[in-house]
Amino acid sequence: MFSIIRTGIVAVMTAAMVGPALAARAADLTYVTSFGGTYGSGNGQFKTAIGVAVDSSGNVYVADDYSNQVDRFNPSNFSGTFTSFGTVGNGNGQFAGPDGVAVDSSGNVYVADTNNYRIVRFNPSNFSGTFTSFGGTYGGGNGQFASPRNVAVDSSGLVYVTDLPNGRIVRFDPSNFSGTFTSFGTPGVGNGRFAAPYGVAIDSSGLVYVSDNAANHIVRFDPSNFSGTFTSFGTGGSGNGQFTDPTGVAVDSNGNVYVADTRNGSRLVQFNPSNFSGTFTSFGTQGNGNGQFYLPFGVAVDSSSNVYVADTSNYRIVQLKSGNISSVQVPQPSDMLGILALGIIGLVAKFKRLPCP
Repeated sequence: MFSIIRTGIVAVMTAAMVGPALAARAADLTYVTSFGGTYGSGNGQFKTAIGVAVDSSGNVYVADDYSNQVDRFNPSNFSGTFTSFGTVGNGNGQFAGPDGVAVDSSGNVYVADTNNYRIVRFNPSNFSGTFTSFGGTYGGGNGQFASPRNVAVDSSGLVYVTDLPNGRIVRFDPSNFSGTFTSFGTPGVGNGRFAAPYGVAIDSSGLVYVSDNAANHIVRFDPSNFSGTFTSFGTGGSGNGQFTDPTGVAVDSNGNVYVADTRNGSRLVQFNPSNFSGTFTSFGTQGNGNGQFYLPFGVAVDSSSNVYVADTSNYRIVQLKSGNISSVQVPQPSDMLGILALGIIGLVAKFKRLPCP
């Protein structure tokens, strides 16, 4: 009992010295289940599951690179609802090495058709009839891609693409592709530059997150003010706040960022951008058991805080559950009464067996 009171007093005394603070605890990540796990292109199988996305109904879409198709399944009935879209090629309804996938608010699916140098959009209810291509020629000019790896769609329907060899993020309006093609970044390392942009995600405020694979960090920028709001999270390494070859990235409704730290012991990393070093959480080790990954790539989060990870070399999609971030406003006492108040709170918490935040 005394230790809880003492801890509370220390917390208040610390707050008195540094001023009011918002103490945030990192979200918990727990293993739920996995889908697939055997190599192949048949029902319930994957060859190279790289990209993953979730629609508003909870359906999961997977870009299977080696199978040259996009698979859809319902997590509540995996074997009974597995649907595949596409065959190998460069024509209508075909893909060549699809890496990334995203779904907009209307249910349209966007695919980074990497080796065809294009972004493909289709409606799952009418795949062959609504297949639309954006790009399709190799290059670094307007309307061209060199190697589109991932794709994301913002709340306005604008599409963002990581064009890896060109060291840039491309944004376009699907209703006017050639007229609204915008590039962010140039090749290299430094402010406003990308060494090897791979994953891309957009938060509820419209901020864009990019995993810069070669530079081993996550970059955030405001598309309305690119040069002025370029922020990097992380350095190369395996410790807290470090990455090694980060690939997939996703953002949940609370603003928490999830990163597939692909070659760093095969782990998923979660952090809060407002307190990067203090809320860095790592989940997973290398292997094929529950809670393990072998070269994870794509990441997606649904509205219920389910996290889906493309566990590529285990030929499966892993489902995790993310706990909520709990934040507590720490008061700044003006005198000893503040210290006494928190001591009483500690006593009440002890008696009622309430968990500590």
